[in-house]
Amino acid sequence: MLEFFKINDPLRMVGILFLFILLQTPYYLMDIPTLQPEFIWKLLGQQIKSGDLLYVAIIDNTGPFSAIVYWLNGTMFSNSWLSFRIIASVILFFQVFYANHMLIENNAYDESNYLPAFIMLLLYQLSFDFMTLSPALMGSTFVLLALSKLLSQTSVNTNTVPSVLLMGIYAGTAFCFHFPYLLFLPLLIFSGLLINGFSFQQLALILTAFLLPTAFCALFFFWHDALPNFIELYFTLAFKLDKIYHVSFKDLSYIYFLPLIIAIMGYLKNNILRRLTVNQQKQNHLFMLFLLLNISMFFLMDRVSPFQFISIVPVLAYFITHFFSIAKTKLAQNVLGYSLLLIIPLIGYSWTFYLLNDNSFSKYKLENSATHAIPDGEKVMVLGSDLAPYQNTNMASPYLNFRLTEIYFDKMGERKRKIRFYQDLKKEQPEIIIDEAGVFDEWIDDLPKIKPLYSKSNIGLIYRGNQE
Repeated sequence: MLEFFKINDPLRMVGILFLFILLQTPYYLMDIPTLQPEFIWKLLGQQIKSGDLLYVAIIDNTGPFSAIVYWLNGTMFSNSWLSFRIIASVILFFQVFYANHMLIENNAYDESNYLPAFIMLLLYQLSFDFMTLSPALMGSTFVLLALSKLLSQTSVNTNTVPSVLLMGIYAGTAFCFHFPYLLFLPLLIFSGLLINGFSFQQLALILTAFLLPTAFCALFFFWHDALPNFIELYFTLAFKLDKIYHVSFKDLSYIYFLPLIIAIMGYLKNNILRRLTVNQQKQNHLFMLFLLLNISMFFLMDRVSPFQFISIVPVLAYFITHFFSIAKTKLAQNVLGYSLLLIIPLIGYSWTFYLLNDNSFSKYKLENSATHAIPDGEKVMVLGSDLAPYQNTNMASPYLNFRLTEIYFDKMGERKRKIRFYQDLKKEQPEIIIDEAGVFDEWIDDLPKIKPLYSKSNIGLIYRGNQE
């Protein structure tokens, strides 16, 4: 089978597509429930579709470009589970094709073939949540495009101005999809200085181009009198959010340990056992720097889960493909190839099976909404992080990210907070409020027009009575 991918023929992608569908089948058969982040993105798309403006009528820190995708997906497909999977599959397949094309175009290997695409396809089986339409996945496409332009700078006689401009725009676009991709700005600067020897003018061009997508978003929110909200909720408060650990470090280690070890061996093999051209040496250093910065994104994440590190996959595929060349004989290469074909997907399947049968999965999956026994179709506001009650009801709350809401409210002061909460209640008029965080009484204190409208039940639900 490996000989099939060792031919430089774009038709090999047909085999990649068939193998991709085959390897994804077990995940579909496992009946994986909806994940908490997935449900947040679905609700976000619904709220924007209803006319609410992100960062103003929706308190959340999802990237503005990601929000546009969820709005479009919500408009056309109601952000269904199937639409999430299909769009994510298309993006992943494009990344596999483009990454392989990028490596061939920049002469990363002595032989041009589709082994990197094969390895990359296997690595996408490490976790089931790679297949969800996450901001990290969407943004990683533009990270890959930026990396391609960065690699092109390792070649001689390259017209740098268009590549540098596009490099910055792609990286800035990735940042507008997913906040942790902010780290790729220093990657571009450091790699440009240390590896490609960029001039001051080129570095200034990268910085300017990186800021263009953000400036476009800022202009949009300025037109809607929401620029301070955009800056505060997407930039300032992003560093104050405590992390939610959907999975443990043990889980992340189980998923990524073997690919990282093989990738490091491939890197060392490149530097010690192989005579590289100048361009290949630069590429090797660039990919290692890229790998380290991908791991460093952990410090900017507000949710820790495997899909947050999805942009690391092309780098792992690059080094693991080099690891293949350690084996000189076809027999040894076939043994390595078939071993990876069995072991890497098995890591993902076994971890998923373990998680589905372990109590720790409650940190990641969306719980059953039957806990509160709320009738379907009711207008509900949840003051807390449990979004399960919204599954079969109508969300009547701007507080999509309640952790961010609490920080945002504390920052604005008590008087402004009460005014904002009063305005939100008047606008949304929820029929039922679930006060999970225990803040309702404090937030309506000194609001005489609100207190008479709500009463608590024996099970802790807050019901709206006669409206004005």
